[in-house]
Amino acid sequence: MNSAVVRGEVRLLLRDPAVWIVLLVLVVTLIGAASQGVLRQHAEIAVLTEMANADADRLESATWDAIRLEEQGGNVSRFRDPRNADVVGRRLAVQHLILPPTGLAALAVGQSDLHPAWHPVSLEPRDQLLAEGELNSPRQLAVGRFDVSFVVVFVAPLLLLGLLAGSPARERESGMLPLLAVQRGQLGGWLALRTGLRLLIVLLPILVVGVMVVLLPGSDAFEAAAFDTLLRLVLWAGAVTGYLTFWAALGAWLGTLVRDTAQSVLALASSWLLLVILLPAIANVSLELSYPQPSRIEYVNAMRAATDLARAEGSEALQQYLEDHPEMAGDDVDVDDFFAQRLLVQERVEEALLPLSTAFEQQRQARARQVSWLRWASPAMLASAGLADAAGTSESRQADFLQQVHGFHDAWRDFFGPRVLAGRPFFEHDRIPTFEYSQEPPARLAARMAVVMLGCFGLSVAFGLLALRRARSLPKVMGNE
Repeated sequence: MNSAVVRGEVRLLLRDPAVWIVLLVLVVTLIGAASQGVLRQHAEIAVLTEMANADADRLESATWDAIRLEEQGGNVSRFRDPRNADVVGRRLAVQHLILPPTGLAALAVGQSDLHPAWHPVSLEPRDQLLAEGELNSPRQLAVGRFDVSFVVVFVAPLLLLGLLAGSPARERESGMLPLLAVQRGQLGGWLALRTGLRLLIVLLPILVVGVMVVLLPGSDAFEAAAFDTLLRLVLWAGAVTGYLTFWAALGAWLGTLVRDTAQSVLALASSWLLLVILLPAIANVSLELSYPQPSRIEYVNAMRAATDLARAEGSEALQQYLEDHPEMAGDDVDVDDFFAQRLLVQERVEEALLPLSTAFEQQRQARARQVSWLRWASPAMLASAGLADAAGTSESRQADFLQQVHGFHDAWRDFFGPRVLAGRPFFEHDRIPTFEYSQEPPARLAARMAVVMLGCFGLSVAFGLLALRRARSLPKVMGNE
């Protein structure tokens, strides 16, 4: 294709009012979505920073209070004594384990509005601790948040299809198609040029806004590694490009199948409705029917029964523990100690509820496996999962963080449990375990994103080849024999 043809297509594109309307709508929605994402990220970082500082101040105050009481004496309740291991491990030294936001967290809310970015760890029961977190509006959770990923998945394909609607049927109706066929011979190059230019009009503003959000000062207050941020940005850009390329190829192919503009618009609108709205809704309903959650009422009833039984046997449980662990028994050990009994009661309750907890976890894992397959039903679902994964707000990162929380909670109880059962004064505040989040290996993230991009680009190539093959006989199928 000669340069004159390319310049002519560019001039026609710049004179099309629809192009400027699409650009205006896209830029306004992107700015609004990016602003909301950045504000939300800054507010979350401020809360997490304040929470971490409060934990450090509380522990420092408890350390000095324990030293002062030991040196100067004084009367203080055992339920508030900083020398009591149970009080320290249950209240005074509570740590809020934080999942640090990535440099791209403002681009996709993902699962971060359903799963809290922090979990407290103490001697309280694990189920009670995991139930704590940010309280979001149920209506807002049902509707979802407006972010850049929403614009990419829902709005951008609609705008792109709007630019592609009516082509090449419009050229046939205006009588230009035979002239184009004479000038260019094969119309595949012309169709690819028109589709590619319109793809760039929608794609470039999204990529620019994504880069600008990442480079904003203060958007990554937790100082994520530069390599991690760069890798996520590249993967995010690849997912966006692959997803929109699919819609461009699909639009070009559907455009070659119809004879008039009205049919073209109807076919493109129907494809967007099917792939973006209907198929994800059907997949969600099928997931709920296939893997319903176990009964919460049954879990609560079992917890109450186990708690009542364990409390009734509190003294016997502590005595049995001391018999099994004679190194913990001493002359001053009180088998009626409230704090030791409470800790053993919690352990017995958790053991009794283990089968139900395991059932919940198995069901969650089964649903996660089903979701990984269902997302292939629609490119919109595939892209949405990929964008959240690249931004660090996906289910997989949340699950990895929760696994680290469970491991640290076990270490916390291993540290405080024997000291509570011993009943001796506690002065080891400087030896209390501390948590440090371990980032996911980049290779694992890249492997998951490679699957997403392979799916999007694979579909793009398939529909693109179909469109080019159809374009070879375009004058004939359009009625210009």
